[in-house]
Amino acid sequence: MHDSHIHLNLCPLQENIEQVISDFQKEGGKYILTQSTDLLDYKENLEIAKKYPEIVHLALGLHPTVFEEYTVQRNIFKDIQKKSLQMIAEFEKIFEKNIKDISAVGETGLDYYQFNNDQTMDENIKQELCEMQKISFTKHIQLALKHNLPMSIHAREMNEHSECLEDILRIIAQEGKGQLRGSFHSYTGNLDFLKEVLDMGFYIGFNGIITYKSGDNVREILKQVPLERILFETDGPFLPPQSVRKNKKLSEKYAQPKDIKEIITTACDVKGVSYEKMEKVSDENYERLFVL
Repeated sequence: MHDSHIHLNLCPLQENIEQVISDFQKEGGKYILTQSTDLLDYKENLEIAKKYPEIVHLALGLHPTVFEEYTVQRNIFKDIQKKSLQMIAEFEKIFEKNIKDISAVGETGLDYYQFNNDQTMDENIKQELCEMQKISFTKHIQLALKHNLPMSIHAREMNEHSECLEDILRIIAQEGKGQLRGSFHSYTGNLDFLKEVLDMGFYIGFNGIITYKSGDNVREILKQVPLERILFETDGPFLPPQSVRKNKKLSEKYAQPKDIKEIITTACDVKGVSYEKMEKVSDENYERLFVL
């Protein structure tokens, strides 16, 4: 059992890290890939990975929405490009400095949902943020190729839109040159693009969304993905599985690695395979991509 995408540095996971890891191991858990998202949280994730070297692996990256969060959301509308490029340059220095402890590049990618959902944002600012995301994603790809590391890719767009995924696939084709490997984390994109993602050799990460009543589209995606390309994740503390969401006795409702067991169980129902087979094959997928 593995969790291929989580943020162990975030509360309440970090506050309860010993219990979180222990509960996961008691369920037979083997691997956890914790993801950084900005220039600060990598330190906490690095410390956790070093504390549990046999089970926790580290992914280092800049989340695509970080450029908006560090500029527009702080009412800084001037020099968005300058400040964003400075962040990307600083990230590269941090990445190279810590390369011996890094197992993957991520969380990175493109996210057009956040600023396209803001009807008040100036179109020129949207275009500027979009361009910074593309520059950042390209730099992450270059680092992945340079150090022969897999990627954890984020792609989010408003419903019925496909520009984000189209741009990601185009950049991967141009920059990756057929050598890039990795996982599309929490893929909820159009089924029409799924074949292209799989043809490029990428894996697909499934999380608690497949346990939701509203998760029909993701369960349909799961049906189309072959077993040898499936990974499981929680994206904790976000996206707790259905049993946690509906548990009225819980004061805090968040996803943690032990929840992978419920996610796998649901995936087995969708795919019509045994738990043992699903766990074995998906763990081999994780090892092939992030360990070997």
